[in-house]
Amino acid sequence: MRDFSIIADRMISHSNRVHAAVIIITALMIPGFLSSLTPIDIEAYNMDSPELQANDVMREEFSGAGNIWGFGIFVRSMEDVGNSPSEISMVEPFPGISQGMEEPTGGILNLSILREADTKAEILKNHDVSRYYLNFSSDISGIPLKGVLDLPNEFRVFMDNRSLVTRDRINPFSLQWETAPTNWTDCGELDCLSFDDPLLTQAHIDLAAHRMANHTRGSFLRYLSVDRTFEPDPTSPVVGPYGGILNEDGTIEAEEWGPGRWTASSVWMILNLDRQNMVDNGWTFAWIDARPEFGFEREGLSFKTDPIQYTMDQCEVENQQGLDPCSVEWLYLAIEEELRSTDEEVVTVLLGEGPNVEINRELLSSSFLVGVMGLVVVFLLWMSLRRVSDVIIVGAGLSLSLLWMQGSIGWIWIAGERFGFQIIARSQFSNLLPILVLALGIDDSLHALHRYKEERRNGATLEQSAHISISKVGRAIMLTSFTTIVAFLANLSSDIAALRSFGIEAGLGVLSAFLLTGLWVPLLRLDYDLAIKRRDRLEDERSDVLHLVPGHWLSSTTFTSYSKAPFVGLLTVLLTVLALGPMFSLEGDFQIDDFLDPDSDFAKGVNLASERFGDGEPGYILVEGDIANPLVIEAIEELRLNINSHGEGDPDQISRTPTGQAELIALDHIVLGTKAAMAWNITPYEEKGWNPSLPDGGVGCNTSFVYNPFEGKSVRLPDLDDRECLVFIYGYVLNYGVPASGGYPEIPAPLVTEFIQTEDELDPDAHWLTIDGEMPTYTRMSMRFGLSDPEQFPLIEPALEQLIQDMAPFRNLSIGPLYERGPISQALQDEQYPVSWAIPTGDPVVRFIAADGMQDQMQGTLALGIVACMATLWWGYRPDGKTIQRLKLRPNRNDLIQSLAIASIFTMISSSVIGWSYAPFLFTASILACAAWGRIAFFLSFATTLPIAVVIVWLYALIEVAGYGLNMITVSIAAISLGVGIDYVIHVVERYREEMEKEADPYVAIKAVGGASGIALVGSALSDIAGFLVIMQSSMGFFSTFGLFCAVMIGLALAASMILTPVTLRIMQPFLMMEEPAGHV
Repeated sequence: MRDFSIIADRMISHSNRVHAAVIIITALMIPGFLSSLTPIDIEAYNMDSPELQANDVMREEFSGAGNIWGFGIFVRSMEDVGNSPSEISMVEPFPGISQGMEEPTGGILNLSILREADTKAEILKNHDVSRYYLNFSSDISGIPLKGVLDLPNEFRVFMDNRSLVTRDRINPFSLQWETAPTNWTDCGELDCLSFDDPLLTQAHIDLAAHRMANHTRGSFLRYLSVDRTFEPDPTSPVVGPYGGILNEDGTIEAEEWGPGRWTASSVWMILNLDRQNMVDNGWTFAWIDARPEFGFEREGLSFKTDPIQYTMDQCEVENQQGLDPCSVEWLYLAIEEELRSTDEEVVTVLLGEGPNVEINRELLSSSFLVGVMGLVVVFLLWMSLRRVSDVIIVGAGLSLSLLWMQGSIGWIWIAGERFGFQIIARSQFSNLLPILVLALGIDDSLHALHRYKEERRNGATLEQSAHISISKVGRAIMLTSFTTIVAFLANLSSDIAALRSFGIEAGLGVLSAFLLTGLWVPLLRLDYDLAIKRRDRLEDERSDVLHLVPGHWLSSTTFTSYSKAPFVGLLTVLLTVLALGPMFSLEGDFQIDDFLDPDSDFAKGVNLASERFGDGEPGYILVEGDIANPLVIEAIEELRLNINSHGEGDPDQISRTPTGQAELIALDHIVLGTKAAMAWNITPYEEKGWNPSLPDGGVGCNTSFVYNPFEGKSVRLPDLDDRECLVFIYGYVLNYGVPASGGYPEIPAPLVTEFIQTEDELDPDAHWLTIDGEMPTYTRMSMRFGLSDPEQFPLIEPALEQLIQDMAPFRNLSIGPLYERGPISQALQDEQYPVSWAIPTGDPVVRFIAADGMQDQMQGTLALGIVACMATLWWGYRPDGKTIQRLKLRPNRNDLIQSLAIASIFTMISSSVIGWSYAPFLFTASILACAAWGRIAFFLSFATTLPIAVVIVWLYALIEVAGYGLNMITVSIAAISLGVGIDYVIHVVERYREEMEKEADPYVAIKAVGGASGIALVGSALSDIAGFLVIMQSSMGFFSTFGLFCAVMIGLALAASMILTPVTLRIMQPFLMMEEPAGHV
């Protein structure tokens, strides 16, 4: 490699200029540093995928559908009843599926608990946020609701005899009339009291609950937790099913019936907010766009959430004044705090909302560990360097490295904002960068200062010692920095913006560490020593000082590994082969406990929802094309049948109703409900343009008659296999919704907008036409389903694959692949192929796709990084001299054969990663590299990279053995191990080359390496390991996991440098001693 002496000469002779430049650049970095402190939204994935694109379409085009979220009301442990404050730890343990609760009587259906829940519902209905509530309907009682669905109100409606299940109904599928399935007029031996009657008893609740459980087609039961059951009680007047099965038609079958009551441990309380209206009035659902607020208070060494108490008027007015919007996450948590303050017999828990607040709380709570980590690292640095001034100098270099990294990131962010081209997309990986830079900075500074001390002990002057440190170690640090930068820049090949940004951010951090800790720190050490020397206070470097471990131990380690290379190499191969099994057994996984504090309310809330409710997290299927084509409506029912057709052994993550049917809420049921409503009461439709006296209904569509026994006449209704009829229905439901009728609830118009959209402006007086008098086109619809256990990635992946197969009816209606977004205009013109795009999306789908994509691409860029490191090292190990002179040399036959062999090896390795289509180019480039950089340089690069490749295999195996899966943390650690670990090996190889130049005996050279570089390697490794072990103590799973495996990774990297690298050098010694043309020597 080229000599680094020129740089050392200029830095030492112009040291004052160098220090001034550092000061000036530091000052310039401060504005960028401040800009980089913007919050990171963990739900902003910044990647390109059709699923994320579809999710964006859903949010933009279906924004009127609202934002549904909710609380869980959980029965409290009997010993904690009345205790304050209410804590999530007070929740009664889960009894198990269909196990019910004996105490309190009825569990969540206990009368006093329902009264308490009713109080909470009233708080929500009268809350300041109620101005943003959206109407929706209860699928239990069928009545319209204003923003809040709560169980006590369902009892109130039923006991007032206002529920649709107490009325005659029409079957929307057969259009046959059916009598009311139940009532609240005949209560047997009980008086039919209202819910608010002070004489109401538990027996009334038991009877009402039983009738709603039996006659709401499972809707009542689905709002209860999955431990719901009919609990036997011989004193109860209610007779119900023991261990019953809910049929598809909503009826319950059981072999044994007897007295008892329905019971469960928890229930939903659901809210529906007008998302767009809130955004227009000073709120945001994106954390990164919200105003920065500190909603936390100290609790010992940690922090607890103290939600910001916004008012609706405050956010609206301040937004008009130009302030950033308020975050809805604070609103959610403030409402939870208010509701929980009224807890007596229950615990109120916000389910799955506020992740960014929780992330920031845990980061703050872990901040003291950074201080502890600093103290530990400072102590170990002193143990390694044995001078307080050394520790201070290293600390200054590390601090400025962090400032330069963040400052440069901030300036790139500012430039991107200025020119409208942003290459920085900060993500959760950005949180890892400071730790990465600290680890690399410690390594660089220790190597530089230990070499400085070593030369002083050998009798060199201060200037000579600094010159050797910068020229020799600085050259090695430059090579380690370049390879690390190249390894991270391999992420630029990713199509995920967050990974590309991580590569750039990490590269800037490594470059900052190289300049400051690798070059500036030894220069600062020199100038400080010169200053104290002028005052006659400079002491000689002692040779009897112990630096953490005796130097002869390290010399013996490298010497033994080198001399026993065949045995150690065979053992390494055996261990690596054994590690391959666990490594290939790794599967993708996402556990909330791996990322957050498992004892946090957020994590416990997510786990409670997953454990006790079977609805799962809402996902969607977005469909684009000609939605008014009747074939599309038919395809929905075929999809539903496909989802329900699977048996045992098939993926079963699509949420099911209590009847056992997979739940797919879609447009076809809205259409059927509309036709049923027309059959029940045609008047609302007549008022909006339907003319039953005309054969085409007055709208130009095919019609047929259905007999209405209540009116004693037939009613003309639209046929659902006719485009014009569907256009009439679509326009009506978008404008007016579906009226409550025939035993079915009202579907408000805002709720319909979640399932159907048009880009045309409809004529308000003739909704089946546009304002231009043309037939409107309906180009988008969505179908909603639930995904159970969405954090269990090994289950979600096959479930989504199965869902895509089930979407065959839509695939048959598309001229191209479903996942590729085709032109809607083409679908509108093709009656046979009316679908241009159909794809699953929604938060659980997007979260899986993002995490899975990041894991896959990070593993891909890891392999690419290994190849890039080899190429960089090949260039870095090239001999001194001009490349053009080496290229002019004429190779002999042996040189050519060896070059062809090397080119073939490198081409096969590279092509297997990059792609075989690049093989001709890679082979040609490898031949030229052999001529320009030499063959020995290639073997040195191979000897440097191989130990780290082994470390990565071992690390993956240990991740599997420790019970962890592949997630963004463990994959990122494996990627970081390449960039950090290879530095250790490079220092050994570089020092070995240097010693070989002075001593021809490789045994003497490798022993000297252990006693020299080994001290710095051990010092940096122990400092890093100790720091990471401190970080591992964090309650936050993200840092805990990261700290654990980074400590393991550093330990493996140290073993690779001190044990595996000498073995590799010994085995490859014949190739390293081969003759090369004179220009390559």
